[in-house]
Amino acid sequence: MTAEAALLELAGVSKRFGRITVADSLSLRFQAGETVGIVGPNGAGKSSLFAMIAGDLKPDAGDVRFDGRSVLRLDPATRCRMGIARTYQVPRPFENMTVFENLLVAAYRGGQLSRLQGYTVAARILEETGLSEDANRPAGRLGLLQRKRLELARGLATQPRILLLDEVAGGLTDPEMAALVEIVEQVRQRSVAVVWVEHVVHALTRAVSRIICLAGGRLIAEGDPQEVLANPEVKEVYLGVDIGA
Repeated sequence: MTAEAALLELAGVSKRFGRITVADSLSLRFQAGETVGIVGPNGAGKSSLFAMIAGDLKPDAGDVRFDGRSVLRLDPATRCRMGIARTYQVPRPFENMTVFENLLVAAYRGGQLSRLQGYTVAARILEETGLSEDANRPAGRLGLLQRKRLELARGLATQPRILLLDEVAGGLTDPEMAALVEIVEQVRQRSVAVVWVEHVVHALTRAVSRIICLAGGRLIAEGDPQEVLANPEVKEVYLGVDIGA
């Protein structure tokens, strides 16, 4: 990492639930336009990390700074309007609204766009994410994979400066995976930082420039994707699973 000011910084962040530690004095930095993958076994604290960044969860200690400003006292909606967007492992669309209406809500409320701007952005994102044919379908009638696409699309519609992707690749076919990687690259080219938690590690290696490995809320390794995945301690926390497969 360079000495350049970070877009997002976690400084000594800690969080415990009883005896379970999900963040143990974590200090991480993310730059604008950077693509970063986060890996680790179940219970490593990956989703909790996203929750603390987005404002769904308050750390016990430490600070979360966005664009040089502490956001600990800000609610999730305010953080979203500042440019922090996240997706969820289990998609959370407005099920009675159409796909297009879901994107409009994200564009208006999260992106603070005008009516015309919102329509323009929503139409573009429908095309980018392959949801154009489902634009007028109620979100509650989508299958799981299309719901995942919508979850990604809603995040993009908020016009984020940093996009937190939480396991959006699971269950995708190879062509769908390639399309997802292409979307991530398009987002990065707009100087948006992408931080991607994923168990489908071969998708990360095609999309990210840096990988972080967490286990038990601790930072195990960080750096070049191939070097991190070859790290003996990283392999050990995966309990022998071939994470490069």
